[in-house]
Amino acid sequence: MYQEIEKLLEKYYEGETTLQEEKYIKEFFSKAEVPTHLQHHIAEFAYYRHAAKETPSKNLNEVLLSKIEKKGRIIQFRTVSLRIAAGLALLIGGFAVGYAYNNRGGEITIIESKPETVMKQSLQFEQVSLKSASERIEAVNQSLKLKALDQDLTQLLINTLNFDDNVNVRLAAAQALARFEDEPLVREGLIQSLKIQTDPNIQITLIELLVMMKEKRASQTLEQLSQDGNVMDVVRMKAQEGAAQLITL
Repeated sequence: MYQEIEKLLEKYYEGETTLQEEKYIKEFFSKAEVPTHLQHHIAEFAYYRHAAKETPSKNLNEVLLSKIEKKGRIIQFRTVSLRIAAGLALLIGGFAVGYAYNNRGGEITIIESKPETVMKQSLQFEQVSLKSASERIEAVNQSLKLKALDQDLTQLLINTLNFDDNVNVRLAAAQALARFEDEPLVREGLIQSLKIQTDPNIQITLIELLVMMKEKRASQTLEQLSQDGNVMDVVRMKAQEGAAQLITL
């Protein structure tokens, strides 16, 4: 009976759903009657509906950190199973390229948008609802063309990591930020993001990235995460292991 929504969920977590399909999924989980075996998804989509009503500012991380210090974790919800994202979709291919065809003389002119432009057009908060998950992943992948990120693009990726409602888009954003690990804003953004993330895939990815970066400042956050009873066992073990590695550096 619920095979359609189950197939759509599978596509959703692979980053392959269309805008119309994503809208259908969100509407499904906003209804009062959801079958028992799918109820663990309700809180997740409720969180994203709530987040979508807020407009992140450039000082987003400072605001989030202030809330965390005052209230602890902003939002906590049950995660029944660890969804392993088979591919981080970083090589999804097809960077947004526009093709302009000139039939005169059989010439074909390729017009390629600047990476910065594509990212801003697709990842700006007011544009996110107009793009599918695969389009947003392609926009994140535009960072692969850049040798450096300015402050605005860095914050745009951090906002995507923190607020996008698709796990694969958030994973892609985390990996994109890791390419610029020498940037202080990137390191701070990854540390603060770990404090608010609740998806185990994202948590594990951030732990691994921060350990790889040898970011000692993350050790306290990892220790706290390892003692959080609301976090999955595998995440707590990963956090404990990561904290131990950073402390010994």
